Amino acid sequence: MKRWNTLDRYEPIKRNVYHIKRRTEDYVIFCSCKPSGSSVACGKDCHCGMLFSCCSSSCECDNTCLNKPFQYRPLKQTKLITKEKYGTGLVTEEEIKKGDFVIEYVGEVIDDKTCEKRLWQMKRLDRGDKFYLCEVSSNMVIDATYKGNMSRFINHSCEPDTEMQKWIIDGETRVGIFALRDIKKGEELTYDSNFVQFGKNQDCHCGSSNCRKTLGKARNSGSSQNQHIKKKQKKVVI
Repeated sequence: MKRWNTLDRYEPIKRNVYHIKRRTEDYVIFCSCKPSGSSVACGKDCHCGMLFSCCSSSCECDNTCLNKPFQYRPLKQTKLITKEKYGTGLVTEEEIKKGDFVIEYVGEVIDDKTCEKRLWQMKRLDRGDKFYLCEVSSNMVIDATYKGNMSRFINHSCEPDTEMQKWIIDGETRVGIFALRDIKKGEELTYDSNFVQFGKNQDCHCGSSNCRKTLGKARNSGSSQNQHIKKKQKKVVI
């Protein structure tokens, strides 16, 4: 059994652990799809799926519904690998089709104040980039540093094969990782993590033909920072 860097030790969890009041959206989207002989489940034309909202209890498809990826779609089989530049990475052990749900990004849900505090604690402890923060919305961050699942090991790439999508499930905002293209067994899973830097930019070692060479951009303290998180994680580093 491989022994991973002690800085990567974490508590495995299946669902987010909230340290703030759980938010629920005020609106609910009801599914109006009707299963028929030619269509047994909600597909790409379902209003819920187009709006990144999992079908509610009004859906008549039961567990065949294609717009309930977090509830009914099994997680893809993956394994950890050792990476020269990144330390660890995650590869798929099965074929993944474009658009497939891969895994949910989970961790501790914290507010901006707690996020800032943890970041500076990491800097004082000289943990480098060994923390994993996903800014979901204003004053809501998923931190997979201490608690999370295998999704925390997915590395950045300027030419990724997956993306993060923000979905509404029973009023709760959750983040899923979905395939951007067909992914072969043995390929590494990557996404464009859209880094927000607290310090100097870091060199990018993704190796893609479209590599931007550096990670990061200046931190934006305004609310516009959250307008591009619909499909992409904002991973914060110092």
